[in-house]
Amino acid sequence: MSGKRFHPSKKKKLFAEKRLKSLKPAELLSELNLNEGDIFIDVGAGNGFFSLPAAEIVGEKGKVYSVDVEIDMLLDLKHRAQQAGLTDRIEICKSEDNDANLHQDADFMLFAYLFHEVEDKDKFLDNYFSFLKKGSRVVFIEWDPDQREEGPPLHHRVKSEQLKAMLAERNIKNIEVRAIDYNSYLISGVKV
Repeated sequence: MSGKRFHPSKKKKLFAEKRLKSLKPAELLSELNLNEGDIFIDVGAGNGFFSLPAAEIVGEKGKVYSVDVEIDMLLDLKHRAQQAGLTDRIEICKSEDNDANLHQDADFMLFAYLFHEVEDKDKFLDNYFSFLKKGSRVVFIEWDPDQREEGPPLHHRVKSEQLKAMLAERNIKNIEVRAIDYNSYLISGVKV
């Protein structure tokens, strides 16, 4: 994965005002039915763009597991969680490329701007999906290969049809695809 991976030196870019206004992470997670008391697993959590608002939403009865391969990103997330008073709701999980390093099943699992970086997509999905409960919500946010603005090279991006098929093969049902932001798409579904 390393050749395609977002570099931690650019981590401040993830909390840019333009990105916050465009994606509105707290609103988006609420709209996608993240609820108080949920177990939320943020795969490729980076420095907490979605983990921090998720911790607010799940409240004291819920838990956020923030998973990433980059320790620098996780350390920044830990610092941000401390500043927001959310350390009791967020557990930092250092993962390997295809090892989730999780010990908890999810009610809601998010993969935001990550899947295009994955080399062995089938192995990756099988590993992470083993932590889904029946009825768990699964959400992917990815770069649209038909858009040419910022983001990774076009040949790294994954078409929504390809990702949708991979999810359907893994018993994800009620799959919905929609445009999000100005250069991304969102796919959501439920594990049956």
